[in-house]
Amino acid sequence: MSIKVSSLFPLPTAEISKELDSYVRILDKIVPLKSRFQQEIQYAVRDLSRALTGERSSLSNDYMGDPRSLNAYLRYFLPWNLYRLARLFQGLDIDLPDGGVVADLGAGPLTVAQALWIARPDLRSKKLTFINVDRTPKPMREGANLFSELAGQDSPWKMVNVKGGSTSKIREKADLLVTANMVNEASAGTRIPLPVWAENFCHSMATKLAPGGRILIIEPGIRRSGRVLSVIREEFIEAGYSILGPCTHAGECPMSGDQGKAWCHFNFDSDHAPKWLQELSARCRLEKDNVSLSFLYVGQYNDEPEQAREGEILIRAISDSFRLDEGGFGQYGCAEPGQILLVARGGAKTLYPGGIIGMPLPEEDKKDAKSGAMIVDLPVRDQDKKRGPKPDGKPFEKPQPKRNGKRPERDGNRPARGGSRPERGDKKTERHQSNGQVRRPKK
Repeated sequence: MSIKVSSLFPLPTAEISKELDSYVRILDKIVPLKSRFQQEIQYAVRDLSRALTGERSSLSNDYMGDPRSLNAYLRYFLPWNLYRLARLFQGLDIDLPDGGVVADLGAGPLTVAQALWIARPDLRSKKLTFINVDRTPKPMREGANLFSELAGQDSPWKMVNVKGGSTSKIREKADLLVTANMVNEASAGTRIPLPVWAENFCHSMATKLAPGGRILIIEPGIRRSGRVLSVIREEFIEAGYSILGPCTHAGECPMSGDQGKAWCHFNFDSDHAPKWLQELSARCRLEKDNVSLSFLYVGQYNDEPEQAREGEILIRAISDSFRLDEGGFGQYGCAEPGQILLVARGGAKTLYPGGIIGMPLPEEDKKDAKSGAMIVDLPVRDQDKKRGPKPDGKPFEKPQPKRNGKRPERDGNRPARGGSRPERGDKKTERHQSNGQVRRPKK
């Protein structure tokens, strides 16, 4: 039986890398830094990072209206988000009709529109209208100027900026409805129980969809986001919608982030991010060797997700891979039977996080003692045979660059015992070129 593997976060093409590399020149032209901001941009970025990732009570809802915070966001957070979203948009099945509408709730500086232009050259010739909704107009105005410089004056994509929130009504029905980095904040800022909030949120989103339209929710790869998306997923399934990604099934989520469980999120490398952005990150002491995100892609009832072939189950690789005490490498994944532990030995290789593979259901029901996950042994694929095993049987490695003499911190970090992953700020991990492996902690 042939083994098919698809990638969710493919490496940027040469064209996409060129667009990301040259984006700093667009920033310099459209939003040039005044001399006083040039001297302190790294401190502004660091302050905003602390506010966004720490206690947010001191952060106003319209913090993007403050020139210092807006400059920091445009110079650091926007380019990193463009890189994250471009990697995701490359791997997602996004097919918009000519004359279609994209609605972006919580649009900020039009990150979604810019990332989609960068990542999907196949859509650039289509006439698309973007309804960008945000409570703070200034970032949207700056984003519109950035997009115009990025795409050119003759772009058939039309930007319409609307001041409002996630529940605001929009006239046009959306063929693609997107929220990025908004749901986690919105759900945390209410006293309504999460299931009730999720039900109201899903109903509000559904009313904005055109027939055949899809919903894409993108969030940071933290536990809270994973938990919220899992609850939203349940609501959409109960309402009869199809889950197109990252899930391979409509059963109970085995990585819900509830009560200490693992949560569904993905880490992928930052090595292909623009050099100028990595250098700025080093100046800010916010070096990255990977980036992370969680997402949910929802279709309507007649929008069929990918189906497993007869006798197979579809498994989505979720975590980085890690060394097993008994030898070889493991990687947590998700499939219809529940959480999966993919095991690679004897020349087999684990997958890039986000990869999907069709595998026969194991004849023997083996469980991982640490997580309770079903064990599935990975085969040696044709590309593994061509490369050949290393003498010590380890996956192929790539030397990691040192920045300022130190290994950079990871966004995600290693899987903990039981399949869950600790919050940001834990110990550094060891990565390998073939699949970003890390060591699983010992007992």
